[in-house]
Amino acid sequence: MRKYFVTGFYLLIVGGILLLGGILMGANRSVVWNHGFKVEQHINETYPLTDFKNVYVEGNDTNVNFKLGDRYKIHIDGDKSQMPSYRVKKDTLTVTGKKKNKHVGVDVLGRAKVTITIPMNKTLENVNLRLADSAIYINDVTIEHLIKTAKDMDYDAQLYIKDATINNLDKINLYDANFEATNSKINNMTLVASQYSDIVIKNSTLVKTSINLNESSLKVKQSNLDSMNSLANHSRITMDKVVYMNTNDFRIFSGGHFTGSDMTADGLDLSTDDGVVRYLDKDYGHEYQNKIDAGNLLRVKATKGSITIK
Repeated sequence: MRKYFVTGFYLLIVGGILLLGGILMGANRSVVWNHGFKVEQHINETYPLTDFKNVYVEGNDTNVNFKLGDRYKIHIDGDKSQMPSYRVKKDTLTVTGKKKNKHVGVDVLGRAKVTITIPMNKTLENVNLRLADSAIYINDVTIEHLIKTAKDMDYDAQLYIKDATINNLDKINLYDANFEATNSKINNMTLVASQYSDIVIKNSTLVKTSINLNESSLKVKQSNLDSMNSLANHSRITMDKVVYMNTNDFRIFSGGHFTGSDMTADGLDLSTDDGVVRYLDKDYGHEYQNKIDAGNLLRVKATKGSITIK
């Protein structure tokens, strides 16, 4: 028993020396134990693609980036053993990511990284993302239909949209995950967030949006909301410098809260069954109404939560 312990201890030391030496020399490698210490080969390559209009991505431990460029291409960066597979068939690019190998070791590179580039004068019709323990970055591109679902509810993927146009965000589910939209326009979004998910909207326009929250938060800043409906349970909604167009309806259940500041709306319809409505530093009890027949209306109804408009 002692012999095996000593042997294992020396092997651990050797592996640590290999890892440290690789890092000091600037090598992009992962040192792993898989029936002996092994150094994983690093892949950092760009491959040309034929034209495509649709994208389907599924996998684990894979970060995906969409961007504009000079032509259709895919760039893959990561360990060779985790290299995602891809193919273009019938106008659809399919990317399948691999889960990290179950081995003992130190991963220097982290997740595999996939960058999908389309020409600057092109758009994508359908993008379907089913990922776990990953991050998705959509920059500058225009997408007609976007769907994001969780491959593993315990390890959801984060979604970041910047300078993009999404005409139909048909379905997005978040489980303890982040969603951020910055300088973007999103139409017809249906979003369900639970288990301490965070949604942040900045300098964006959302049209015909449905957001359901459970133990999560929604923060909107310097944005335009046109016809948003939201159901929130044990959740917090914060609005700052928001312009409301048409009717925007928020329902707050249980101990949720709605806070707004520097907002623009023609009419307000604020009420709570067992809480307090505060408008411009004044308590109005359970209800505050002003021009409730206005075309651009903010309606907030709560059960136990408070409503504060500054």
